[in-house]
Amino acid sequence: MIKNISISTFVNIIFTLAFISIFITFAMFINYDKQKHELSLQNRYELIAENFLSSFQNQPTIESLIALYKKFQVMPVEDRDKKLEIIKNAQELTITQNYLGTYRVYKYNDTYYIYVQQYGYNLMLKDSANHNYSMAFIIVGFAISLFTFLFLYEILKRKLRPLNTLNKQIIEFSAGKKDIKLNYTSNDEIGTIARNFNEAINIINNQSKSKDLFMRNMMHELKTPITKAMFIAETLEDDKTRENLQRAFKRMDDIIKELATVEKLTSKNTMIYKEETNFFNIYSKTLEIMMINPENITAKIRDFKFNVDIYMMSIALKNLIDNAIKFSTNKKAIINANKKHIEIISLGEPLKNELSYYTEAFSQEEKRSDGFGLGLYIVKTIVSLHGFKLEYKYEDGKNYFIINMTK
Repeated sequence: MIKNISISTFVNIIFTLAFISIFITFAMFINYDKQKHELSLQNRYELIAENFLSSFQNQPTIESLIALYKKFQVMPVEDRDKKLEIIKNAQELTITQNYLGTYRVYKYNDTYYIYVQQYGYNLMLKDSANHNYSMAFIIVGFAISLFTFLFLYEILKRKLRPLNTLNKQIIEFSAGKKDIKLNYTSNDEIGTIARNFNEAINIINNQSKSKDLFMRNMMHELKTPITKAMFIAETLEDDKTRENLQRAFKRMDDIIKELATVEKLTSKNTMIYKEETNFFNIYSKTLEIMMINPENITAKIRDFKFNVDIYMMSIALKNLIDNAIKFSTNKKAIINANKKHIEIISLGEPLKNELSYYTEAFSQEEKRSDGFGLGLYIVKTIVSLHGFKLEYKYEDGKNYFIINMTK
């Protein structure tokens, strides 16, 4: 699962978990610090109470009591009504009774009181020191930690931001935009990738231009002599020689046309021009391109209308029928066509490999060495450009190549 998420998402997850961890850590620390504070207060009031209870046993003087007041920073509450108000309304935190006497600890209006009782001594003491729990330092510490955390997160996001730009430009390049140039000039790893990507783009563009120039020149240079040779072959008197030469030159002309089609389909600027037509129109165009005897084809067609590029779909159908006739045992092909699918059926041995093997350019079995192995590659490309799907199955000694037009 981790392998399938983006780096940005992974960073967000890590920082989210880190933030939750910081929050939980501070919450646990606050809880622990509060408990420690309460224990410290409990120990303080226990010490105060025991000191006063011990002094009560020795019948303390006013001077000794004043000394204890100063020592422990407490003040006696002498107003009887005030005492009753505190006892009635205050929060009683603890009550302790031992051999010295009894003492209680109250909290009232954020002030702590110790009520000490022994043998007729009844003394309520107000804690003059401020012992309210303060979270100021903890809040400051949390704020500093949070600021540092967010600062580091922003730095990392900015550091990774060029990766998103790089990814978008790579996608644009793969979609056919050739004039992309990355302007990331940093010397870090991302800058190195950007520079290498720029170099790769230049190399690919130069190779593409060289290939396009070579293909155009080659096809132009070969087309003229082949046409002249076919014309000269027509003048030969020997029928067998004339037919052999015409067949050879026709094959060379077909190969050039195939290469031209591949060059057009592999170009990122390939456009298909769809128009509504019926299947019989496509089928007639296919027979016209093939220039073969229709007796080799059995057509079972329920005519229908669909939106396609007439020329390209005719090329795809022509290649499927060519393959069916060429590699069948009886040199015949069957066409079943309706608005859902087009099937090209022929007798013969099943394919040795998966269909995807044959739809790669220049892929073919050893026994099928007649050709460059571009037929099914062209068919698959054209079918995909139309949003259709090329499928294959083998049943009852027959090969089925299917153009599935259902979405």
